[in-house]
Amino acid sequence: MKDLIINRVEVFACAPQVRGSTWTPEQPEPCTTHTFIRISTRDGIVGAAATDSYTTHHADAVLAETLRDMIPDLLGRSALEREGLWSHFQPKAYARSAQAQALIDVALWDIAAQAAGQPLFKLLGGYRDRIDAYASTPVLATSHAYVETVQQLAEQGFRAIKFHCWCDPARDLHMVEQVQRAHADKRLALMLDVEQRYDLDAALKVGRVLSELEYAWFEAPLDDYDLAGYRQLSARLDVPVLAAGNAITDYRLVAFAAQQQCWSRVRVDVMTCGGITPALKIIHHAATNGIKVELQSWGHSLAQAANLHLMLGQPVCSYFEQACEFELFEFAVANPIRTTPQGEVMAPGYAGLGLQIDWDKIQHCADIRLSVSR
Repeated sequence: MKDLIINRVEVFACAPQVRGSTWTPEQPEPCTTHTFIRISTRDGIVGAAATDSYTTHHADAVLAETLRDMIPDLLGRSALEREGLWSHFQPKAYARSAQAQALIDVALWDIAAQAAGQPLFKLLGGYRDRIDAYASTPVLATSHAYVETVQQLAEQGFRAIKFHCWCDPARDLHMVEQVQRAHADKRLALMLDVEQRYDLDAALKVGRVLSELEYAWFEAPLDDYDLAGYRQLSARLDVPVLAAGNAITDYRLVAFAAQQQCWSRVRVDVMTCGGITPALKIIHHAATNGIKVELQSWGHSLAQAANLHLMLGQPVCSYFEQACEFELFEFAVANPIRTTPQGEVMAPGYAGLGLQIDWDKIQHCADIRLSVSR
């Protein structure tokens, strides 16, 4: 294999004018910033990655500015030194964004797979080439709107649906009951995500109903840091209990929480835990404890692709998460990841992450542009 010495790194931060929908009722429509990295080697292979950040008033510059201090250290290093570079960028004296590390790590994996002439999931284990998808709804106005949306999504081929809801136990239960009354015959896999808004009593009350209805899982009922509460819930409910997966992301802390039986399954995202390299550590540790890992796949198509390749490579994940308003996340992507009429997603048909990116569009729209080269 070529030595894949890195000779150029570019970062772009773009904030399209279209604002996204909300996933909690009190949340204002978010300003979404797509931060891209492009790592070039002197062999001509170019790796890419992207992740999203969400703010209220202005586009996010923090991630790009964090990368400004990191990317010079990549020059002259081999793109194959993933573990070494990941360890190099691990924060020791001061905090550093795991998303920034993830962008670098995923782009390096993209380069390695392209150099091997293989789609990335084959380098990551090649367990399967497709996976079931669930539709992930925004917050809707009424219970009837959820009933209608379930009908529409089922007609599109989805066999699994996750509800973002009002995070009010009484209203949420009414919606759950209305959906059950209208669609029980469809045998859909259903999930409820309340975005860390319940207390323990409310979570137990709602969780018991979800257990009776055989929901696929109950996501983010408590604050991610409430490990004691999660441990109680997981022990007392039959429905699988998952955290949101955006706060406790360090692989060592995730391993500790899993050992303490805080969650029924681990919830994590490649782009918030530091990349594919630490995500593999999480997966392997969870497997030794007999716990599944349900990867997120929310965000820009390149972030979706990173999670998708890992869930195709490893036998630990049940579903790919497909946001209902998918267009927002497909900025500058010619071949976005979409669910088929059979309710599945497959990896793009090219080597590496496999997405075709319009870099001219990204450069034209970027609010921040960084570049280092040798």
